[in-house]
Amino acid sequence: MISPAEFVSQVKRELQRVTWPTQKETMGMTVAVILMIIFVMIYFFVADSFIVWCLTKILGV
Repeated sequence: MISPAEFVSQVKRELQRVTWPTQKETMGMTVAVILMIIFVMIYFFVADSFIVWCLTKILGV
């Protein structure tokens, strides 16, 4: 088992190797995620509305 100081040292070394995304990449991915969320939200809204419509027609409620 390694000491806490050695662990912190290893973490610092590993973080220096990380290739962090640029601001442009981060914004692009953020926009992509937001658009995907909107798409999925619309999809589920339409699917739910269709199911409710079908059940209303079938059950006559």
